[in-house]
Amino acid sequence: MFQSVRPNSPIYLFHKGDNTKLETGYISSQPSVHPKNQMMQFGQQEFVADIVVRVGNNTISLKGLPAQMDTSDTYIDGESIVVSTSKDAINAEITSEKQKSINVINSKPYHEDRIVKLDAILSTLNPEFAEKQVQKEEIAELKNQVGSLTEQVGRLVEALMPQKHQRNEQSLENN
Repeated sequence: MFQSVRPNSPIYLFHKGDNTKLETGYISSQPSVHPKNQMMQFGQQEFVADIVVRVGNNTISLKGLPAQMDTSDTYIDGESIVVSTSKDAINAEITSEKQKSINVINSKPYHEDRIVKLDAILSTLNPEFAEKQVQKEEIAELKNQVGSLTEQVGRLVEALMPQKHQRNEQSLENN
């Protein structure tokens, strides 16, 4: 629990954004625990902990972590970060993120098929869209044909070059 961490205890920071990484830090000082809502007078009071973490040569202040929890989602400089005092909890979070990515990759065929179906619907509903699709297909076919012709011309030039080279040597010998 964040309220009971001690100085020099390890803490894990899993950066979930574009720069995915795991950092291990250490608690710099005793956490500051206080009520989440200072104005609340009656009922169950929720407490939060503010902790200072040392990661390498940097110091990071983490404010408003749920005091009774050992793992929390937070944002630092607009980046989503999971903070945990539990190695098992951070391991589970990383495994969950990995599974999300695997699911996205595995859903590719479904989405490719869906795009084809949606394009067919749009073509039926909107004739201009159908014309654009036909134009795209024709342009792609023309590009393929030009590529093929370029390849064939290249092979033809290579085939003719040795013959031209032989003719030049023969004309030099005759002179």
